[in-house]
Amino acid sequence: MKQSHDWVEPSERAAFVFVLEQGLGHRVHGQNLERVLRMEQEISAEIVRIEHQVRRGTRVPLLGNWSVEASLASRKALRGCLLAGRRDAIFIHTQVASLLSVGMMQAIPTVLSMDATPINYDRIAGGYRHKRQPAVVEGLKRQINQRAFAASAAIVTFSRWAADSLVADYGIPSEKIHVIRPGVDLGRWYPPRSPRVGEPPRILFVGGDFARKGGHDLLEAVREMPDDAVEVDIVTTSPPATLPQRPNVRVHVGLDHERPDLFELYRRADLFVLPSRAECYGHVFCEAMACGLPVVGCDVGAVPELVVDGQNGMLVPPGSPGALAQALRTLIEDRDLRHRLGERGLAMARADHDADRNVREVLQLMAEVSGRQWARTPAP
Repeated sequence: MKQSHDWVEPSERAAFVFVLEQGLGHRVHGQNLERVLRMEQEISAEIVRIEHQVRRGTRVPLLGNWSVEASLASRKALRGCLLAGRRDAIFIHTQVASLLSVGMMQAIPTVLSMDATPINYDRIAGGYRHKRQPAVVEGLKRQINQRAFAASAAIVTFSRWAADSLVADYGIPSEKIHVIRPGVDLGRWYPPRSPRVGEPPRILFVGGDFARKGGHDLLEAVREMPDDAVEVDIVTTSPPATLPQRPNVRVHVGLDHERPDLFELYRRADLFVLPSRAECYGHVFCEAMACGLPVVGCDVGAVPELVVDGQNGMLVPPGSPGALAQALRTLIEDRDLRHRLGERGLAMARADHDADRNVREVLQLMAEVSGRQWARTPAP
C-alpha cells in the first residue's frame, strides 16, 4: 500500500489531518481539497493519500481487500500523525479507510466523508459486479461500519441519497450528517466564450468503466441516427473491442483531469451523456454543468439529485437505449432547449457545486467539532 504525505509545520493554527482515498473518482475530490488547503493560512495540515493498490490474499471474511488495505494504511498513518504532535481534528475520505481507527476517532474529533454508504452500494451492486455475502456476514459488516459512523464527530455525504441511508439503515442521528457536494474547480471548468455554429451537435461521454457507465447503451441509441445528425466523443479507460464503423464516433483513451484535451472536449460539446447502469454520485455531471452543457443521465443512485429532469437535463431509465435515443433526438433537434437546460445547469453548478466554497464548508465543520477558531483566508 502506497502512502504519501505532505506536512505543514504545526503552529498555533488549527492542526488538521486529512486521510484521502485515491481510488476511482475520489482523487479529484482530494485534489480540490488540497488546492483549497494551500490557500488557507490559518490551517496547519498533514495530507495522507491512500493509493488504491490491493494485494492478493488480503481478503478476510467480513471485509473486502480494499477495506482491509485502506483501513490498515490509514490506521498506521494516523498513529504516526498523532504521535508527532497536537492534532485538533481528523478528516477521512472515504469511510472505508476508517474501519480500523475507531479508537483514534474517539480520541480526536473526526469527520467522515463518503459518496455512498455500504448499503447504498449493495443496492446497486450488480452494476459494479459486486456480490453480497450471506446475511449473517452482511449483518456483521453493517455493525463494523456502524461502529465507525458512531465514533465520528460528524459525517459529510455527497448526496441526500447517502444521508438518508445513514439515518434509515444505520440509525445515525440526522443532526450529525451534513450534505456537502464535492464540487468542481470553477476556475478550470467553464463554458466556451462562444457556442459552435454550423456543425452537427456533439455528444460527450466521459466514463472509465465503459459498460457500467452505459457506453453500450449510448452506442445503441445513436446507431440509427444519420451520420450527419450528431457527433460522439467517448472518453474512457476501457473502450469496447468493436465500435460502429461511423466517422462521427471518436474514442479517446488516457485523458485524465490534468489533460487540456479533456477540457477542450467539454468546451466543444453540445450535450453531455452518461447513461450509467449503476452510479453512486457522478462527479462528471457537475463538470459538464459548469461548462454550460445540458446533461442526460439515468435514475440511479444520487444521479437524480444532479440531473433534474426538465431543469438542467433529462433522466431516462437505466439500460434503456430506446428511451435514451428519444431523449437525445429531442435535444439534438431543439437547440433552444439545449441552451435553456445548459444555462440552468450552469447556474446550479455555480450555486451548489463550487468546490472552493464547499471545501471551506468542510473546513468550517472541522473547526466546529474541534473547538478551534478558524479565520478564513480572504478569496484572491
